[in-house]
Amino acid sequence: MMKKQLSIVVIALLALAACGSSGKPQSFYDQRGPLKEDYKPYAAELLGADAKSNDVPLVHRNFIEGCMSVGLIEFEEGSEQLINLATRCGCSYAGLVSFTQSVTPTNEEAFKLFEDYDKQLKNENGFASLDNRVKDIFSSCQS
Repeated sequence: MMKKQLSIVVIALLALAACGSSGKPQSFYDQRGPLKEDYKPYAAELLGADAKSNDVPLVHRNFIEGCMSVGLIEFEEGSEQLINLATRCGCSYAGLVSFTQSVTPTNEEAFKLFEDYDKQLKNENGFASLDNRVKDIFSSCQS
Protein backbone atom coordinates (compact mmCIF):
# COMPACT_ATOMS: atom_id res chain seq x y z
CA MET A 1 0.00 0.00 0.00
CA MET A 2 2.80 2.41 0.91
CA LYS A 3 4.57 1.64 -2.38
CA LYS A 4 1.37 2.42 -4.32
CA GLN A 5 0.93 5.74 -2.51
CA LEU A 6 4.55 6.64 -3.13
CA SER A 7 4.19 5.94 -6.86
CA ILE A 8 1.07 8.13 -6.97
CA VAL A 9 2.96 10.98 -5.33
CA VAL A 10 5.97 10.57 -7.63
CA ILE A 11 3.84 10.55 -10.79
CA ALA A 12 1.88 13.58 -9.64
CA LEU A 13 4.94 15.57 -8.67
CA LEU A 14 6.93 14.80 -11.79
CA ALA A 15 4.06 15.22 -14.19
CA LEU A 16 2.62 18.47 -12.98
CA ALA A 17 5.92 20.00 -12.01
CA ALA A 18 7.10 19.58 -15.60
CA CYS A 19 4.08 21.29 -17.11
CA GLY A 20 5.63 24.73 -17.21
CA SER A 21 9.12 23.60 -18.17
CA SER A 22 9.30 25.01 -21.70
CA GLY A 23 7.39 27.82 -23.35
CA LYS A 24 4.29 29.38 -21.88
CA PRO A 25 1.16 27.86 -23.36
CA GLN A 26 -2.08 29.71 -22.72
CA SER A 27 -4.40 26.72 -23.15
CA PHE A 28 -4.46 22.94 -23.32
CA TYR A 29 -4.19 23.17 -27.12
CA ASP A 30 -1.30 25.61 -27.77
CA GLN A 31 2.07 24.96 -29.39
CA ARG A 32 1.38 21.63 -31.00
CA GLY A 33 4.33 19.46 -31.91
CA PRO A 34 5.68 15.93 -31.92
CA LEU A 35 6.30 13.69 -28.95
CA LYS A 36 9.96 13.06 -28.22
CA GLU A 37 11.18 9.94 -29.98
CA ASP A 38 11.62 8.15 -26.64
CA TYR A 39 7.87 8.42 -25.99
CA LYS A 40 6.53 7.53 -29.44
CA PRO A 41 6.49 3.76 -28.80
CA TYR A 42 4.02 4.50 -25.97
CA ALA A 43 1.86 7.01 -27.86
CA ALA A 44 -1.28 4.88 -27.66
CA GLU A 45 -0.99 4.59 -23.88
CA LEU A 46 -0.04 8.25 -23.40
CA LEU A 47 -2.42 9.87 -25.87
CA GLY A 48 -5.16 7.39 -26.61
CA ALA A 49 -5.50 5.04 -29.56
CA ASP A 50 -6.63 7.68 -32.07
CA ALA A 51 -4.18 10.45 -31.17
CA LYS A 52 -1.38 11.56 -33.46
CA SER A 53 2.07 11.59 -31.87
CA ASN A 54 3.15 14.46 -34.17
CA ASP A 55 0.37 16.80 -33.05
CA VAL A 56 0.52 17.03 -29.24
CA PRO A 57 0.01 20.34 -27.39
CA LEU A 58 2.97 21.60 -25.34
CA VAL A 59 1.30 21.27 -21.93
CA HIS A 60 0.50 17.63 -22.71
CA ARG A 61 4.06 16.95 -23.96
CA ASN A 62 5.47 18.56 -20.80
CA PHE A 63 3.17 16.45 -18.61
CA ILE A 64 4.29 13.29 -20.44
CA GLU A 65 7.94 14.21 -20.10
CA GLY A 66 7.61 14.84 -16.39
CA CYS A 67 5.62 11.70 -15.81
CA MET A 68 7.73 9.38 -17.95
CA SER A 69 11.25 10.71 -17.39
CA VAL A 70 12.16 8.53 -14.40
CA GLY A 71 10.57 5.47 -15.99
CA LEU A 72 12.77 5.75 -19.06
CA ILE A 73 15.80 5.58 -16.78
CA GLU A 74 14.50 2.94 -14.38
CA PHE A 75 12.78 0.48 -16.74
CA GLU A 76 13.87 -1.39 -19.85
CA GLU A 77 12.46 -0.07 -23.12
CA GLY A 78 9.25 -1.87 -24.04
CA SER A 79 8.96 -3.46 -20.60
CA GLU A 80 5.62 -4.07 -18.96
CA GLN A 81 6.56 -1.55 -16.24
CA LEU A 82 7.15 1.19 -18.80
CA ILE A 83 3.94 0.40 -20.66
CA ASN A 84 2.04 0.49 -17.35
CA LEU A 85 3.66 3.81 -16.46
CA ALA A 86 2.68 5.27 -19.83
CA THR A 87 -0.89 4.09 -19.27
CA ARG A 88 -0.96 5.73 -15.82
CA CYS A 89 0.53 8.96 -17.18
CA GLY A 90 -2.02 9.09 -20.00
CA CYS A 91 -4.85 8.38 -17.60
CA SER A 92 -3.65 11.01 -15.12
CA TYR A 93 -3.42 13.75 -17.75
CA ALA A 94 -6.81 12.94 -19.29
CA GLY A 95 -8.42 12.74 -15.85
CA LEU A 96 -6.93 16.00 -14.63
CA VAL A 97 -7.91 17.90 -17.79
CA SER A 98 -11.41 16.46 -17.64
CA PHE A 99 -11.72 17.35 -13.96
CA THR A 100 -10.55 20.95 -14.40
CA GLN A 101 -12.94 21.39 -17.33
CA SER A 102 -15.85 19.96 -15.33
CA VAL A 103 -15.42 22.34 -12.39
CA THR A 104 -14.87 25.55 -14.37
CA PRO A 105 -17.11 27.31 -16.90
CA THR A 106 -14.47 27.87 -19.62
CA ASN A 107 -11.39 26.18 -21.05
CA GLU A 108 -9.34 29.23 -20.08
CA GLU A 109 -10.35 28.87 -16.44
CA ALA A 110 -9.76 25.10 -16.59
CA PHE A 111 -6.24 25.70 -17.88
CA LYS A 112 -5.62 28.26 -15.15
CA LEU A 113 -6.77 25.74 -12.52
CA PHE A 114 -4.46 23.13 -14.07
CA GLU A 115 -1.58 25.63 -13.79
CA ASP A 116 -2.56 26.32 -10.16
CA TYR A 117 -2.20 22.61 -9.38
CA ASP A 118 1.19 22.68 -11.09
CA LYS A 119 2.33 25.59 -8.91
CA GLN A 120 0.97 23.95 -5.80
CA LEU A 121 2.93 20.76 -6.46
CA LYS A 122 6.16 22.74 -6.79
CA ASN A 123 5.80 23.82 -3.16
CA GLU A 124 7.13 21.66 -0.37
CA ASN A 125 4.52 19.10 0.65
CA GLY A 126 2.38 20.22 -2.30
CA PHE A 127 0.91 16.81 -3.00
CA ALA A 128 -0.36 16.46 0.57
CA SER A 129 -2.32 19.69 0.28
CA LEU A 130 -3.83 18.94 -3.13
CA ASP A 131 -7.59 18.81 -3.51
CA ASN A 132 -8.69 15.25 -2.64
CA ARG A 133 -10.51 15.00 -5.96
CA VAL A 134 -7.19 15.52 -7.77
CA LYS A 135 -5.45 12.96 -5.56
CA ASP A 136 -8.27 10.56 -6.41
CA ILE A 137 -7.57 11.05 -10.14
CA PHE A 138 -3.93 10.05 -9.73
CA SER A 139 -4.90 7.20 -7.44
CA SER A 140 -7.57 5.84 -9.80
CA CYS A 141 -5.00 5.67 -12.59
CA GLN A 142 -2.80 3.36 -10.52
CA SER A 143 -5.14 0.39 -10.72
